[in-house]
Amino acid sequence: MTLADVRRVVVPVACADAVQTHLRAVGRDGCEGLALWVGVQNGDLFRVSRTIIPQQRHVRNSDGVCVIIQADELHRLNVTLYKEKLTLLGQIHSHPGRAYHSDTDDRYAIATTVGCLSLVVPDFARASFAISRCASYRLDRRGRWMELKPREASGLIVVEG
Repeated sequence: MTLADVRRVVVPVACADAVQTHLRAVGRDGCEGLALWVGVQNGDLFRVSRTIIPQQRHVRNSDGVCVIIQADELHRLNVTLYKEKLTLLGQIHSHPGRAYHSDTDDRYAIATTVGCLSLVVPDFARASFAISRCASYRLDRRGRWMELKPREASGLIVVEG
């Protein structure tokens, strides 16, 4: 089975809280942040076991904001995932205003396996974290990020305490 076969994602509340804490903290400085959910797939169920906050550089200039993960950090992440037998399911990042997948988000995604998720949290994560508030996307077999309706995303991704 592949990530494209996943029909349910279970995220521990601690993993969602770790994302929120990071995104809100960098958002206070007017910057985007990025976090990753990793875990294990069992059939059509994916259980997130960890939130990873990669080393990142926050850019804020007259063109806007972005977050950059350097090549050496991407390599370190891949080695860690391999050694710990974990799979990268999704990336979560913040935007200063409304949540959407920008052209930059499409081109420079870290989660690039078919079936991966990309969630965008609005307003620098000032509100409490909820899947229904995120713009949620899933990578299809043609390599395109397809938007999930809030109801679809909330049915797929469940935050449990």
